[in-house]
Amino acid sequence: MVTKTIADPPPEPAPDAESRSSLVDHVHAAWWREHHATLSEFVAVPSVSPAFDSAWAAHGALVATVEQVASWLIERADLPGVTAQVLRLDGRTPLLIAEIPAYAPGNGADTQDPPVLVYGHLDVQPAGGGWSAADPFRPVLRESTLYGRGTGDDKYVPVAVVSALEALRAKGRAHPRVVLLMETSEESSSVDLPAHLDAHGELLGHPELIVCLDTFVPDAETLWHSSSMRGIIVADLSVAVARQGMHSGMAGGVAPSSFRLMRSLLDRIESSETGICLLPELHAEVPAGHRDALLRQVRRAGGISAGLPLLPGVRPQATGPADQLIAQSWSPSVAYVGVDGMPPTDAAGSVLRESTTVRLSIRLPPTIRAAKAAETLRTVLEADPPSGAAVRVDVHGAEDGWSATVPDGLRSLLDEAAAAGYGGPAAECGGGATVPPLGILARRFPEATVIPLGIVTPASNPHGPDENIDLNAAVRLTSALATLLANQVKQ
Repeated sequence: MVTKTIADPPPEPAPDAESRSSLVDHVHAAWWREHHATLSEFVAVPSVSPAFDSAWAAHGALVATVEQVASWLIERADLPGVTAQVLRLDGRTPLLIAEIPAYAPGNGADTQDPPVLVYGHLDVQPAGGGWSAADPFRPVLRESTLYGRGTGDDKYVPVAVVSALEALRAKGRAHPRVVLLMETSEESSSVDLPAHLDAHGELLGHPELIVCLDTFVPDAETLWHSSSMRGIIVADLSVAVARQGMHSGMAGGVAPSSFRLMRSLLDRIESSETGICLLPELHAEVPAGHRDALLRQVRRAGGISAGLPLLPGVRPQATGPADQLIAQSWSPSVAYVGVDGMPPTDAAGSVLRESTTVRLSIRLPPTIRAAKAAETLRTVLEADPPSGAAVRVDVHGAEDGWSATVPDGLRSLLDEAAAAGYGGPAAECGGGATVPPLGILARRFPEATVIPLGIVTPASNPHGPDENIDLNAAVRLTSALATLLANQVKQ
């Protein structure tokens, strides 16, 4: 554990209306003066998630990123008493737990009150290709946009938390004790988080509010909070027909093509004409309350397709805005994200290949149990192999989704936070991605309210080339977070 303690600064006067309104100004100045540079330093560490880097322990980037953030946290002179612990378990990715003491100007602070737990992650997706604005791990600031892998997903989180708490203290406003949890396996379905919670869960206390800063939002002009996130199955479907590749002139028309058989198998789970998943076990009804929320989202933000980089003339599968939101957040969808067994076209000879493997990434409705759905998928694809081929399904991950409703009392606090940062009320949205920590933390702390907030929009292109964060959006979210935290102080 690394700890640094500095004497508390003298209390500032109680905030008046003018100092309250200047909270955003303080946050804005901090982000533009130093925080974007700090975030750039965090992004420069290529902390690729273990699912994409089997040698992560030898490479050392995951340990480096948590140690980097821990050191930065304890050096914040405006946040005295911060503790930061880099936690390690054999064979597991490292975890950072930091605690920022409560603050109350002039009257001390009750450190026994339940903390607010803020979640984020420091592992990232692989760099990938297609970058034009920056090198993935050499961030570039252009106007108000900072480009780099992990900028908005999710290395901004410690910066936003520190900025929010420092702004509150600078304006003489109290804040509760905050526990910051940063893991390094989220992009690998948070495979190591449960083990860390079993071993170190007592360090998190008993939070009544959990803020997860790792969700996608429709736009950067509103404080959106997600009411649901989809589950996911990640699996490899392999079809093998021969011991080795064969000359297509000799074997073509006689030996079955592994690719053709793959096509026939995929037709069992998805319509090639409509893109609709054909497995009824993977579908679920949209609860009335969530459907109403999606309709409100449509009226406020429209559909999904307008924000996607589709080529001119490409028609989306779902056309109406409401249908698009339901398809994105409550319908199963199949994506083919990788292929093995095929050489690149400039090295492809006239060979009938011995096998084809496709990586499937299947999103599930929030209420579908992922493990059961994965068994259904395996049964359907492995039954009655076409042409007697060797067919195998290897499931690499099956994570449940999450759905919840916000208590009425917290809705008003979210609206107040939104007014401070965005100048308008908060809004509810559905989520198409999968954030396993939501379910993990909700099960660990069943009495707590979990609020997913985020900063990445379709324009942020998380996981893709030119991933970025807009500093103006960061200012808005940080200001809203500061107000939300201030309102958690027990009176």
